[in-house]
Amino acid sequence: MWIYVLRRLVMMVPTLFGVTVVAFCIMQLAPGDPLKAQLSPTGTIGETSQTREAYLIMRRELKLDRPLLLNFRYFRDYAAGIHQAVFFRGRSRAEIRAELERLAELERLAELERLAEQADAPEHAARLAFLRSLNIAGFDRLLDNPEAHARLTGMVTIGVQVYLEETGPHGVPPAMAILRDAGSSLKERIGAIRAIRLMVVEPFQYTFGRDADEADVPYVVAPWRLWWERAEPELPSLTSRRREVLADKLEEMVRKESRRGVLEILETLDRDDMRFFVERLLGEATFEEKVLCAAALNLYISNPLRLDVPTDAGPERVEEAAENWLAQYELYRHRYEPGLMNRLGYLLADTQYANMVWRLATFQFGRSATRTREPVGPRILSAVMVSAPLMIMAQIIIYLVAVPLGILCAVNRSNSVDRGVSLALFVLYSIPPFVAAMMFLLFFGYGNYLNWFPVLGLHSPGAEGFGWAHYLLDYLHHAFLPIVCLSLFSLAAMAMYSRTSMLEVIGQDYVRTARAKGLSERSVILKHGLRNALIPIITLFAGFLPGMLGGSVLIETIFGIPGMGRLSFDSILQRDFPTLMALIYINAIVVMVSILLTDLLYVAADPRIGFHGRGQS
Repeated sequence: MWIYVLRRLVMMVPTLFGVTVVAFCIMQLAPGDPLKAQLSPTGTIGETSQTREAYLIMRRELKLDRPLLLNFRYFRDYAAGIHQAVFFRGRSRAEIRAELERLAELERLAELERLAEQADAPEHAARLAFLRSLNIAGFDRLLDNPEAHARLTGMVTIGVQVYLEETGPHGVPPAMAILRDAGSSLKERIGAIRAIRLMVVEPFQYTFGRDADEADVPYVVAPWRLWWERAEPELPSLTSRRREVLADKLEEMVRKESRRGVLEILETLDRDDMRFFVERLLGEATFEEKVLCAAALNLYISNPLRLDVPTDAGPERVEEAAENWLAQYELYRHRYEPGLMNRLGYLLADTQYANMVWRLATFQFGRSATRTREPVGPRILSAVMVSAPLMIMAQIIIYLVAVPLGILCAVNRSNSVDRGVSLALFVLYSIPPFVAAMMFLLFFGYGNYLNWFPVLGLHSPGAEGFGWAHYLLDYLHHAFLPIVCLSLFSLAAMAMYSRTSMLEVIGQDYVRTARAKGLSERSVILKHGLRNALIPIITLFAGFLPGMLGGSVLIETIFGIPGMGRLSFDSILQRDFPTLMALIYINAIVVMVSILLTDLLYVAADPRIGFHGRGQS
């Protein structure tokens, strides 16, 4: 038996590999970047900057900004494309439109002989080639139509934005070279800053995450030190008495075990107190104190470092933003300029597929793509804990009721008992669960008829304060109608399967032999007939675990139950790819485990079935 189980477990590996391929294909076939819809003349979709940044953060976490299977980006030269992107990012819409009109005029003159006479002809040719590479629908036609230049200006702006976002950190070194070059004009420096801002998502880390790591200390301290060098003269000095009070508050926050308690203390501070916290963060302090100091600074100091500039920014503002980006580049230089061995490793490892396989294999599903950004693992576990009890109780009812009914119909074949029970089963089978749910709500959940059961949720308000017995009764009161709806349809089907299976067994020779030996009818049916009739029923058991974890979309939606079915449906509507991939992967594992469990039950039900191979005893 153990060899068989081991063999089945080994076979799960290629099966799960196939599941990762399916999940990957689903992710790739899903609708892509909403901004790209605006690169066609009919595109009308718009986004706010906050929505766009959240979308980019999700793309980065899921590695959707990486190539599919092989990553050659670390070996490519992006200087030419970044140079053109910087040109457009440094100009306003009016200036971009003027440049398009100029290019259109050159195209109209463009017999090659006359264009070759222009001193800047190569630059214009490169600019046109870059614009055509942005995949703007009907670019040449729009360029030839002066009335369409206003629309084309917006499409070029969006196309350059998408190009920079998809290039990502690979385009930062050439843009930084423009920023460092003393001969760069003010427009070029503005364009470089605005281009880098699109290529780098969340450039600085101002605070620690939920799972604080001491390795993050240099990356948190560096931006606050840069801010403090400029802001120190602006913050008032603190008295020794105030410093003592703040030191006591910091010690009290260190002792607090809940985030809520820490937040309550932080809310008693004001911006003038930040001198104390930045000095402790940059000076001598324990790791726990540095985490709290960074949290305080992040709460009271908004946008500490200027990282973006408008197209008409002055030299001082541009210089400040340039200094911030140069500091960021030096802090994360290892990401922008990896060594040769790292680049060779990234060729296979830094891809969409490799990242997805790693996340699934290690059960690190990341965070949800919804606004709440909840961790996927706990979110799924919470839904399982809601759906599993309901499905288990429903399955128990199904087997305890359906199998005896099937046996009763088979033993009393063609008489009134069989006809009456079969008719009732067919009626139940013909009623969809969601129709039964709505009928139950109408007749048993609302006051117009019989207001016997609650209609939403699984607990009454304030149920957390009930005793365990009261809590259990309240749960069963709420769960009664959902369980009945989950049971009816499957109960009828299972009973009919049991009847058919039992009828086949009753007509076998060994059953007639048992009766001929004088065994009681009870012994013949339950000992000789039922055990052999269980094989088809056990086969249906393979869907028990997947059904238990999968929940029911319609029933959970109708009754307002936050289980697995509702989670799956909401994830599809919200395009929550991390949660969907995790659900697909977990369901695949559950299905394979349930099939293996079914094989083991076959042996327990019928001793004639064994695990030994052909020709072996």
